[in-house]
Amino acid sequence: MFLEGEVNWVLVLGVIAAVSVVIALIALWFAITGRVQRVSASDQLDLVQKVASAADKRLFQTLNAIPVALVETDKNGKFVFANRAAHQLLGRRDAELIGLRFHSATWGVTYPDGRAIPPDLLPSARALRGQTVKGFQHLMANPATRRKMLVSVTAMPIENDLGEITGSTAAIVEIEGLTTPEALQPTFEAAPEPVVATDGLTRRVFEAASSALIVVDAGGRVREANRTTLILLGAETAPVDADFADLFVPEAERAEARQALRAALNAPAGEAAPLIAAFGPEGAVRWSLLPLAGPDGVPDALLLAGERHEAEAAISAASTVTEILTIDALVQEAQHQALTARAEAEAARQLAARIEAEARAEIEASRRLENVGRLTGGVAHDFNALLGVMTSALDMMLKQAEDPSRVRRLGQAALAAGQRGEVLTRRLTAFAQGEDGSGLQVMDLSVLLRGLETRLRADLPAGLDLMVEAPHQPCPARIDPVAFDGAVRALVANAFEAVGPGGSVAVRLDRLAEGGLRLSVRDNGPGMDRELVARAIEPFFTTKPSAAGLGLSQAYAFARQAGGRLSIDSGPAEGAEVSILLPEAA
Repeated sequence: MFLEGEVNWVLVLGVIAAVSVVIALIALWFAITGRVQRVSASDQLDLVQKVASAADKRLFQTLNAIPVALVETDKNGKFVFANRAAHQLLGRRDAELIGLRFHSATWGVTYPDGRAIPPDLLPSARALRGQTVKGFQHLMANPATRRKMLVSVTAMPIENDLGEITGSTAAIVEIEGLTTPEALQPTFEAAPEPVVATDGLTRRVFEAASSALIVVDAGGRVREANRTTLILLGAETAPVDADFADLFVPEAERAEARQALRAALNAPAGEAAPLIAAFGPEGAVRWSLLPLAGPDGVPDALLLAGERHEAEAAISAASTVTEILTIDALVQEAQHQALTARAEAEAARQLAARIEAEARAEIEASRRLENVGRLTGGVAHDFNALLGVMTSALDMMLKQAEDPSRVRRLGQAALAAGQRGEVLTRRLTAFAQGEDGSGLQVMDLSVLLRGLETRLRADLPAGLDLMVEAPHQPCPARIDPVAFDGAVRALVANAFEAVGPGGSVAVRLDRLAEGGLRLSVRDNGPGMDRELVARAIEPFFTTKPSAAGLGLSQAYAFARQAGGRLSIDSGPAEGAEVSILLPEAA
């Protein structure tokens, strides 16, 4: 056929050589493109990290510049952040403050009248229970200077996206001019001697009073109420046994109102702080609290006298109210700035995470392009080698056409090179179409492996030991038998090349206790490090100049086609074991 001139081999070989050159150019283009994309993605990642770092620094500088003491605690009440103003107010350096809890023993926290505040009523503790505390005033002492001061605290809970409380934040402001409990004590003129009245007179005075008069027990339950109270409530009968706070105090302030009632029971006569609560559309009611002593002299009830809290009645306290409102506005502005800075930092972090994900995706894409470039370069190299053999053989055939035996040998060499090219093409097709389900059928792998043993031993190099083990019970799996044959032979050939003379290779098929089948090929060769294991399944990747680098990629394609996975267990000087895990067919 070669001598009869039926095929223009020069034209055929020229076309094949041109195709090889095109493939090599494509491989070079892919390699350059992948390198450029990796560099661009790395630059973007550096930029994102700089933006996130700048946002964190700007947030820290903003919080430190705010002239209000700002602190943050974790869900256990321990300080995790304090700005510069907080360090000055609390008298602690950052290293000493972080990790501490805000409690009475360290800072001498008391009510303005000197009474101790229970730990669960401190603003930070209430914020950790989900409450928002505004303008809570108490006395505290600076541990460094031992100076007592009156402060106003606003605290809020910190919640995550699921609504779970993860900590609290608080703003603490010193109220100027009110640094001792004595400054808060009202002055009273000496009252005239009381007039002793009969019970009937007392009842008439109680009912005729223009103020709303209510008697509550120690638990805050109504026991008596006069006519003015009924008019205020719009009721016909006294709400006996009803909770005072439920009747006259808005829901958001009831806990503080009950706390004030309990505190008034223990306060000296005339010194209980009044209770002001919003009531109805007209405004608020100011309740004066007077403890009533029982037969044993211990207060067991309270008399509450309520008056409309009009603007005229509060003129004497206008300066204090204005100061508190100014402080609250300052606190709210500080918290707004802190929340805004925190939101900007969070937005920067989210942007950084998104850009980082995009950069990683671009790096992964460039890595794939690099693999494609290596693949095409390998194809070009192997085809050039095959074409060189075929070209040389055909050239010599044409020059020695008069020697039939010589022509036959050269033709066989050219045919062998063509067959190697066919095998190479088939392996590449198997890798590229590894997930194609055509040709899959349920087969018994134990039967296939035992039938393959004879051919494996025929390819066994001299001086090597081969062991093939397969269970006698059926091992059904849905596979392509041709792909199974090629994968096993490729893995065994790789193992033969790895061990060298005197080595051993073991091929095993096992049924897994948790279900499924495992086909493993183990050798006692030099093994691979982590970097080599990570790249082992890449097409044309090999550490041996004489190898094609397609054995593991062909086995990987088979595993993927059959719905399984391939794993490599290896280490330097520990040999290697390649396992294919397959689902068992029903």
